Amino acid sequence: MDGEQEAIAEVEQEIPAIETEMEADEPINIDEAGDEQEVDEEDQPEPDPEDDFEEFDWNGKKVKAPKGLKDGLMMQADYTRKTQEVANTRKELEERAARLDQQFAASEEYLDARADLRMVAKELERFEGFDWSAYQQARMTDPLQADEAWNYAQHLRAQKAQLEGVVQQHESSRTAAVQQEIAKRMQETHEHVKANLKGWTPDTDKQVIDFALSKGVTREQMQNLMNPLVYEMLYLARIGHEALSKPAPNPKKQAAPTQPSKAVGGRSTPAASKSLSEMSMEEYAAARQAGRG
Repeated sequence: MDGEQEAIAEVEQEIPAIETEMEADEPINIDEAGDEQEVDEEDQPEPDPEDDFEEFDWNGKKVKAPKGLKDGLMMQADYTRKTQEVANTRKELEERAARLDQQFAASEEYLDARADLRMVAKELERFEGFDWSAYQQARMTDPLQADEAWNYAQHLRAQKAQLEGVVQQHESSRTAAVQQEIAKRMQETHEHVKANLKGWTPDTDKQVIDFALSKGVTREQMQNLMNPLVYEMLYLARIGHEALSKPAPNPKKQAAPTQPSKAVGGRSTPAASKSLSEMSMEEYAAARQAGRG
């Protein structure tokens, strides 16, 4: 037993004591930590409120609004503009359809009135010469039939006058509408060329009209056909006509080539650009004789 205890004691001596060394955490000073956090916050720049705004044009004025609002306003404005364009187009189509319906109804009434007028006029031809004197004479032989014929003829005359009034009213309305359409088209043409035609002046209208008349175009044709495209074509045609009418410039005469001069005795003078070393003996002698040597 004693031997076992001694053996255990020896083993304990051989095994070194294991000590867990733990470094004690240093105490934290709350005040110092708070001061460091405040210093860090002071070092960071404060956000500029102006960075969250942007400036842009709105209805002709400079406005400043939060970022992102501009895109929304632009989208809303674009939507409003397109909606207004659609509404205007729809209104224009509806007005055009109404005008077409009115024109169709007026044309139908006009055509019916003309047809009835032709019928009534044809029927009245039967009573040509049946005036008051003829009526009184017919009454002497057959009063009942004479009265019936007279009353019927009077009815046809009244109906004819009424139909002629309807036809004349439609023709007057149609003429006024045509004149109004021509005046509107002329005004639109004038405004278009004044704003878009290069070189336009207040005298251009008269020049274009006079040019068209000189080429055989009637005023009625110009009124019926005039529009911005026709005006521009006449304008350019007048310019081209004036350019072609100008006399062509006289061509410049080319100078005749210079002939080399002949030396006395029928010998030609050697070229001045020829050096003495390049001359033959005869050329050298001629040059010496001419005073070049």
